[in-house]
Amino acid sequence: MRQGEIQQLLVAGNRWWRSPTGWARHDPDLREAAQASFRYTAGVLAGLPSGSLTTLRGPRRVGKSVEIKRAIESLIAGGTAPRLIVHVAADGWRAADLARLVNAADQLTPAGHRYWFIDEITSIRDGWPERVKWLRDNDAAFRTDTVVLSGSSAADLTAATKALAGRRGPGSVPDRFLLPMGFRTFAALANDADEHGPPIDVGPLAVAELSRKRIAEACEALAPWLDWLVQRWDAYLRVGGFPSALDEFLASRDAPNPLRRALLDVVHGDALRRADWSRTQTAALLQRIADGLCSPVNYAALADDVDLAQPTVRRRFEELREAFVVWPCHREQRPRRSGESPRRSGEGPRHGESLRPKLNARCKFYFLDPIYAHLGGSPPDDTQLSEQQLGMALLRAAERERPGALVDFSAVLHHRSNTRREIDFVGPAFGGLAIESKFVDGRWKRDAQTLAASPWRGIVATRSELDLREDNKAVAVPTALLAWLVDS
Repeated sequence: MRQGEIQQLLVAGNRWWRSPTGWARHDPDLREAAQASFRYTAGVLAGLPSGSLTTLRGPRRVGKSVEIKRAIESLIAGGTAPRLIVHVAADGWRAADLARLVNAADQLTPAGHRYWFIDEITSIRDGWPERVKWLRDNDAAFRTDTVVLSGSSAADLTAATKALAGRRGPGSVPDRFLLPMGFRTFAALANDADEHGPPIDVGPLAVAELSRKRIAEACEALAPWLDWLVQRWDAYLRVGGFPSALDEFLASRDAPNPLRRALLDVVHGDALRRADWSRTQTAALLQRIADGLCSPVNYAALADDVDLAQPTVRRRFEELREAFVVWPCHREQRPRRSGESPRRSGEGPRHGESLRPKLNARCKFYFLDPIYAHLGGSPPDDTQLSEQQLGMALLRAAERERPGALVDFSAVLHHRSNTRREIDFVGPAFGGLAIESKFVDGRWKRDAQTLAASPWRGIVATRSELDLREDNKAVAVPTALLAWLVDS
């Protein structure tokens, strides 16, 4: 791309250069967001430190472009000169175009500290991290400018954080994530105008804070809204947390089918772009994942089912993970001390010991959002979707407490007991807590016994039954109430 072409793109796309106060009314991303039935912003780019280099990651169609435009609105409202804010979408670019971009902007912007928003930089396939590194090292202005790089590939942006080490500038959270909205946000936005939801000062809590006493206190405050929470959890399992999915649901009270069709095209054309196969095969793989949701993946059996080589199936799972379509829930293991004999098969860790993923054991894969579970054609039942979304709530809580937990996949694990029974969710920062998802009422006592036999105190996440009696081996808490407590 020639420098003159880039200059034309900048002038046409950075409308705030011409109209600092009126550009947002005509911007297609913000105009579409303004037409939604609710006002939503994740605020994921709030508080950008001056001179920092920040990455913004998340799946396609989740609203990254809208968040970037709202960050630009905030900068202008805060007094930043509009022509010092440079935005470009890098779809179809080459790495060399990034240097041309900086040179082109030098001719169009005044002297001063600039803010760069380079959207979908992960679509550049020929070494963009090295080019950005070179610019931070060799361009005196770009070196100290504030830069935001957004993309839909977890792998590319993770690799970039290594390449750009020492060039990120100030700031304690250089890597940020925009995910489909959590249950607490979904429930509030899906609320009818004349209804009042639960008190917002109850939670969100860290998972380690969920002691029996703290749960009892929270349940006392939330009990009058139990039916409200359960109804919205049921809707959340159907609709998911993509803003456009919620907007479609509120408009028609029906499933967001247009977005589902669009996302299947996105998964096939973007997440699996390197796969030499058809859209039908993409749908079949997603259906196979949905069929086996909540169970450890057997790659050999899956390869036979879809008539592919086992290494190919593994690559497809990695590509889906990198595109934020699925996430792995590894089996836990206790770190072995020097000279210690191996742990017996299925033996749990002692209370207080740290956990880590057992990477050579079969792993569970969950979808990042319920909408992905519908793309193959026949979704899992609510029991499986509830377990999936409870896991996501725990993962979001872990990311809130420890930025980066979302992509190292060591924060939310599962356990297999020596009697070959599984506990759905444990974690190194859970404070000695284990959680079993049992989306039923009245048939959870057996799972409580499994938890009681484990090294952890336990919570059984039921459909709507609440039982906190002291003589229980584990407490029973409705999944919706538990998700409200830990999710965002």
